[in-house]
Amino acid sequence: MKQIFLFVLLIQFSQGSILTLKNVLASANNNNALTQAIDKERLLLKSRNLADTSTDPMELYGTGTRAYPEFGNNDYEYSIGVSKQLSWGNTQEEDQTITRLNNEAYLLEEDKKVLSFKNGLKNLYHQHCLDHKNYKSVKQNYQDFSTLYKKKQKAYKYQEISKTELMQLEIEKNRLYSILQEMQMVQKISKNKLFILGRINHTQKTVLSCSDMYPIRENTDLKENTFELSKEAHKKRIQSTQVALGRHSKSVDSINLSVQYDKETDIDKYSVGVSIPLAFTSRRSEQERAAAMYKNAALGFQYEQTMTEKNSMLSELRSTLKSKAMMIKSLKNNLHDYKKDLLPLIKKSYDLGESSVIEYLLNRQNYHTLKQELFATQKAYYHTLFTLYTLSEMKDN
Repeated sequence: MKQIFLFVLLIQFSQGSILTLKNVLASANNNNALTQAIDKERLLLKSRNLADTSTDPMELYGTGTRAYPEFGNNDYEYSIGVSKQLSWGNTQEEDQTITRLNNEAYLLEEDKKVLSFKNGLKNLYHQHCLDHKNYKSVKQNYQDFSTLYKKKQKAYKYQEISKTELMQLEIEKNRLYSILQEMQMVQKISKNKLFILGRINHTQKTVLSCSDMYPIRENTDLKENTFELSKEAHKKRIQSTQVALGRHSKSVDSINLSVQYDKETDIDKYSVGVSIPLAFTSRRSEQERAAAMYKNAALGFQYEQTMTEKNSMLSELRSTLKSKAMMIKSLKNNLHDYKKDLLPLIKKSYDLGESSVIEYLLNRQNYHTLKQELFATQKAYYHTLFTLYTLSEMKDN
């Protein structure tokens, strides 16, 4: 199924197509080396856990002796046996559980990297869409001004305007062209970066839809399960200390069994032995229990501090997001009034000769400066939004 999906994407991309955010994320998910690395590390940790908690292999031992009895013939004597250490009760399973829980907690922390990568792609998608929109706006501005400049060239030819005025218009036209070239490069760079990180096969005809951008809102609703990965990881670490506490409370955790055969000159002997460690003769188990309790307490304090910091950062990001959204709304209103009311008046005044070319150019520049401020604020909004999603550890935004 995965191969079919990739083949369809490849055909679609090679012909030139419109990619949505969903397409970008799907391609990244199917080709993400980070996800594959975590999957392999999960298998590695599982195998390492089983290897580390396995009992030692059975031991084979033996001895040989040349006997010289006072009575009888000389002969060879030997002994051979095997011994094996066995876990007592469910000790081995508890050791595996302790390591498994810690490994699962570690992998949950690693999943944050995948989440951060995906939110980074979403942010990059929105940044490019804004860059492209900004480029189109700058291009339209340049084309409109070029049309005006051509009219003024004819006006100069008929001596309706001065050489100074025409030169000022030409300088402004060249400045706008430089900005246009810069914006074209910026949107190309953000597009190529997105395609590279998303592992997307593309052509020059491949474009992004940008119709599925996240809406700009003053208040962003977060699900109740914020910090889900951190909470689950902490839960598993606490469980591991609880299992460790029970594991090291046992008086016996292993026994050694041995079977031996002795061949002597005039007798054969068979022996069975059992060796049981006397836990009360050592403080090892006591110290292991203490370590588990201290670790449990330390994890609790660390988690409390981490959650305090995360909630503080979350509150700060939400405030910043609301501030950016309000600023965007204000800038849009200002631009609307500027374009609808002020610019036509200034243009009319300039055409009638009531205002100078400098006044006209300054007002145009002020308008487009406002537009650039709007785009910059929108980009900052989306950067903050996806930083918020990464911090809150929300898998589905």
